[in-house]
Amino acid sequence: MIKKKQIFISLGSNQGDRLVYLIKALCLLEAHEIKVIGLSRVFETPPWGFESTPFYNACAQLYTNVSPQELMQILLKVEKYLGRTRTENTGYAARSIDLDLLCFEEVIMNSDILTLPHPRLELRNFVLQPLEEISKEWIHPVLNKTVSELREQSSDTAVCKPFPFSFWSPPIFTTYAYIAIEGNIGIGKSTLAQQIKEQYSVELHSERFTNNPYLPLFYKNPQKYALDVETFFLNDRVEQMVQFWNEEKASVVSDYFIYKSLVFAAQNLTSLDFRSYEKQFSSLVTKLNAPSFLVYLKADIFHLMRQIKKRGRPFEQEIKEDYLRKIDQGYENLMQTNFSFPVVRIEVDELNFETDTTAFQGILRKIYATTFL
Repeated sequence: MIKKKQIFISLGSNQGDRLVYLIKALCLLEAHEIKVIGLSRVFETPPWGFESTPFYNACAQLYTNVSPQELMQILLKVEKYLGRTRTENTGYAARSIDLDLLCFEEVIMNSDILTLPHPRLELRNFVLQPLEEISKEWIHPVLNKTVSELREQSSDTAVCKPFPFSFWSPPIFTTYAYIAIEGNIGIGKSTLAQQIKEQYSVELHSERFTNNPYLPLFYKNPQKYALDVETFFLNDRVEQMVQFWNEEKASVVSDYFIYKSLVFAAQNLTSLDFRSYEKQFSSLVTKLNAPSFLVYLKADIFHLMRQIKKRGRPFEQEIKEDYLRKIDQGYENLMQTNFSFPVVRIEVDELNFETDTTAFQGILRKIYATTFL
């Protein structure tokens, strides 16, 4: 479990596609192995200290092992990548992106490139309001007051208009019309696919996992029922896909990828049976729509066992850790395939994306980041 640190930044933009600039800034920070562990809503706010168009502003809580000075250099590097270069005489002005380090634990410093805590943050509603959303109890190490107290005492009269948290969702389907999600048993494929469906109002293609009459028998006697269960799955998945794609679809998220059939078949069949099965698979898959993007979810085996037990499907309770490890290796081998579409690997051991909206948005950003990084 990540130990949260009191490291907060503010993000702002009032030029171009303001939301895209904010999202890209977070993607770029994450590309530097900085974790976003807290995120406020996006607020539309009037400019502070000068006349211009409204800003989009937000605050984020970060986890990083770099020093405050190193983090500030990364923020400046991200700004430059997104088209902004700071100069000594810039002053208050419109900008594509503005990234400020508000505080770094209880560090107090004043140097040529960095002052901590950030000067005048207590005077700015566009900082205080989103910061209060993610850490009401943070105490300003110089003023010795919480964020809530600072906001109550602020002389700033600017009104900050919040958007729903879902406003953060990046335009992933603009680039990828058909996104498939894969991973081991119990990883959360269906949960994530359903969340994406609801977020973007796209069509959901779900695997029918309960209709295989051989599955309960297979978990009790794998050797005897392996070929039956894998052949049924393959034919059923192909039939599902053909029926689903009979009508043209604009945007689709699927909770499985047809190549999973090879992963399970390779583990469950004898080498002779698998060669025959692989030929059948190859002849069928060429007729099917390929995804434009694949999300590969990965987690520790013990995490999977907990999830399987939690969701309580009776026929899954016979699954053994050793079997999950073999399937896990099968997926690792599959991901070495040179597919014609991009693949992103996401570790979900510590991501409760079903209930944690920040974690869910983090997954969406990992998909979106592949469109420009």
